Amino acid sequence: MRKYRKLAELHVYQKVIIVFVVLMAPVFLTNLWMNKSGMSFMKEGYANSILSNVNFYSSQLNDQIAFVRMQQLQLLNDPDVQRLGFLGEQLSESEDILLVNRVAERVATIRNSSDYLLNVGISIKSIGKTISTQNRITSMPNPESELIARYSDNNPGQPLYYDDGRLFFIETSNNGNIIAFLELSIPNLSATLNRLVGLYKDSGVLLVNEKYGNVVSVNARQQVLDHLNVHDDQGYSDQAVESYLLKTDKQSYLITHTPVSSLGLTLFAYMNQDEVTGPLKKFNTWYVILSVISLTVVILFSFSVNLMIHKPLKKLIQAFKRLETDNLITSLRNQSDNEFGYLYRNFDRMVEKLGQSIEENYEQKIALQHSELKQLQSQINPHFLYNSFFNLYMICRSGDLEAATTLAQKLGSYYQFITRSGKDEVPLKAEYQHALDYCEIQSIRFSNRITVEASDISEACEAWEVPRIIIQPLVENAFEYAFTSVRRAGVVRVYTTLLDKRLSIVVEDDGQDVTEELILELQTKLTMDSPHSEKTGLVNVSRRVRLKFGEQSGVVVSRSSLGGLKAEIIIYYND
Repeated sequence: MRKYRKLAELHVYQKVIIVFVVLMAPVFLTNLWMNKSGMSFMKEGYANSILSNVNFYSSQLNDQIAFVRMQQLQLLNDPDVQRLGFLGEQLSESEDILLVNRVAERVATIRNSSDYLLNVGISIKSIGKTISTQNRITSMPNPESELIARYSDNNPGQPLYYDDGRLFFIETSNNGNIIAFLELSIPNLSATLNRLVGLYKDSGVLLVNEKYGNVVSVNARQQVLDHLNVHDDQGYSDQAVESYLLKTDKQSYLITHTPVSSLGLTLFAYMNQDEVTGPLKKFNTWYVILSVISLTVVILFSFSVNLMIHKPLKKLIQAFKRLETDNLITSLRNQSDNEFGYLYRNFDRMVEKLGQSIEENYEQKIALQHSELKQLQSQINPHFLYNSFFNLYMICRSGDLEAATTLAQKLGSYYQFITRSGKDEVPLKAEYQHALDYCEIQSIRFSNRITVEASDISEACEAWEVPRIIIQPLVENAFEYAFTSVRRAGVVRVYTTLLDKRLSIVVEDDGQDVTEELILELQTKLTMDSPHSEKTGLVNVSRRVRLKFGEQSGVVVSRSSLGGLKAEIIIYYND
């Protein structure tokens, strides 16, 4: 649920981008799957094609060599060859010439039967002659008879003989008296094998023998030859057509091998896979390019959505937030005719009308507050005046002129302050001094049994403007609740604290008549902000302070550390 909640909190353009990516992801994944599948299909088809070609060419080559080998064996058993081998010098010269010519014709016929044959010949020791298609009829010893002699020494019993780049099939009969030899044309074999891999540049084909090594090769690469030499002991000539992948440092080669039984050799064909899969790799490159382009399109699309939708919306939201802070100077001037231009213009008209309405209401509220302040100020208890004059009368009758003089002077200063017309606000220093004058009047009234402890206020806040007569009601409340019913000595403490822009004016006493119920009742009255609530005493002061300094300011009451009541005016002052 938390994930869904976070998704719901995203901006519009972010949701659009997410939807776009989610919709495009299957397309890209499908394309990637098709590409991978195509690559696998191509590789499989490529491998099958190579296997088929190698099998075809090896079968053709095997059939051709088997055919000429059979003719070689037939040549050994030819009646004219057998007669020359058995009778030898017993034949007459004319008969000898006749038989030799007929054998020469037979040799030529065999040579012409296959393009893979370079030379066909037969050596007959009994007549001391070699008959071949290249040298015709020659007497022994000759180069051909010497080659046969090397064969007999190096390769007895094996028909295949490889000597200095030449490939022979040699067969003997009559205890070595008759030797038939076929020399294969390596260039023609190479030309045939080249057709197997001629379509690819990085490819090659080899005919390999465990004894002679590389017999015939076309475009053989050394790194492939090194690999085949390592695996010579695996007996490839006994296996059917197979293939495997050879990976070098930079390339991957598909190697196919099959035995050519008639030659006693193994045919190897190798091809670079990159030549076959190269087009698909190019497609991969284009796929990557397409992905990058698509990603770029998504980014540009997100920026365009951000520019066309999110930024105008954000601008409108920020304007509403500024409006929430009572900032009516907010304006979204826009002359365009699109949707946001229409919203901006209507927003400006709304702000303008709202400003007019607020201005009208504000003027009415100020007038109402001013009237209310006057009314609240006029609610000061008139009984204090009567009591003060009565106390002055009693002091005069007692003959204490000094006390009467002090009381008269303090009363004059007191009533001069509260009856002064003009501003509704006074400096805090004057308001504080007025409260202290009141304390002295009350001390005289209570026959000096009440001790007033007052501290000086901070110079930093002496000039602060505060509503008139806000401290006196707190002091008056202390005398009223703490000392009127009990004739005992008491203490009233008045002090201020200033922390940053927070001013606290505290009046507390050590009265014993303040109960928890009374404190709770006062707290309840102070928290009520109804126009019909009581507007005298502490509530009066709290209401006036809030009107002046805001709802964070006001009056709070609690139990004093002296044991009586603690009343505190809190003012948050902002220049």
